[in-house]
Amino acid sequence: MMAYYKKHATYPTFYAVSDAPTLKKFCEFYYKECEKEGIRAEVAFAQAMHETNFLRYGGDVGIEQFNFAGIGATGGGAKGNSFATVRIGIRAQVQHLKAYANTEPLAQECVDPRFTYVTRGCAPYVEWLSIPNNPYGKGWATDPNYAAKLRRMISDLRNSG
Repeated sequence: MMAYYKKHATYPTFYAVSDAPTLKKFCEFYYKECEKEGIRAEVAFAQAMHETNFLRYGGDVGIEQFNFAGIGATGGGAKGNSFATVRIGIRAQVQHLKAYANTEPLAQECVDPRFTYVTRGCAPYVEWLSIPNNPYGKGWATDPNYAAKLRRMISDLRNSG
């Protein structure tokens, strides 16, 4: 994850006073949170890099929100949810991915404010996170190329080490 990130961006100094002051700590949070919930770290990390433009943001969600996947940002200027720390923001994203991926109970207390809005287990494959490609008409994003973008990033991430 670190090698992949460093190919695309410089870790923001904004996080220096957060609970993830270094890129290494940030990546450790992804690994640990994903491991606890049984979610593939490369999927969650690639999604966060896609959603935040490698932590540069620029859309409706701001860096100070610790929201790494646009949770609650529904367009039209909706800022989305904010989280108290980097780790809690990562945990919320991982829990949201788990809601889509399967129906297993959460391993930790739910911090994802939109967890209950997801039809559990409706997107067990990365490809199904794209609503137009989901046989149930559910998913994370309306972009028909969303899953393809994530798959490309996951492949690049795996080949970065």
